[in-house]
Amino acid sequence: FSTVPGRLKRLEEACQVIKGLTTNLKTDFDGKFYQLKDAPLNPRPVQNPLPLLIGGGGEHVTLRITAKYADEWNVWGTPETLRNKMAILDEHCDKIGRPRTAIQRSAVALLVLTDDAEQVERMKAAGRPLIAGNAAQVRDIIAEYRDAGVSEVIIPDFNLGRGGKKIEAYDAFMNDVVPAFR
Repeated sequence: FSTVPGRLKRLEEACQVIKGLTTNLKTDFDGKFYQLKDAPLNPRPVQNPLPLLIGGGGEHVTLRITAKYADEWNVWGTPETLRNKMAILDEHCDKIGRPRTAIQRSAVALLVLTDDAEQVERMKAAGRPLIAGNAAQVRDIIAEYRDAGVSEVIIPDFNLGRGGKKIEAYDAFMNDVVPAFR
C-alpha cells in the first residue's frame, strides 16, 4: 500500500487519469505510477462531467489535491472541524485560482437518535464525530453543518443496529429530522 506520501502521489495521478478518461474520448497519460496511451473509457459515464469526490482532511496535500481536481470533498468531522478544514481548502482554491464554490462540501458523522442522554454520552466517549440526541437536538446539529457550508451529511448505518432496529432508526430520522431540511 506504499507510504502515506506515496499513496497521495498516486491519488494525484489517479485524479488526472480519471478526469482525462471521463472528459476525453481517448486519453494519454505518462506519469510515475500510471501510463495510458490512446486509452478510451467505454461505456462512457452517464453523468457528464462525472463528478469526482475526494475524501480526506490532510491540510497540506489532500486538500491541495481536492482543490485542484475534486467536484465534491468529504471528511469525517464536527461542524467546527469542517469550518476549519474548509477555510484551508478555500486557501488552496484561491492559490490555484479555482472558485471556492466549484467544490461541494460533505461530511460524515454517526447518528444516534435517542432521548437517552446517557447513551449519547457513551457514544461521545468513543471519539467519533457524532450527530446525537433527540430529534430537536439532531436537527440543531445538522443545521450547524449546513451553516458551516456542508451541503450533504452522510450517515453510515453500522451503528444503527440490524434488521428492524436499523429500519426504525432510519424511519425516525426520515420522519422526525429530515423534513426540517427539505
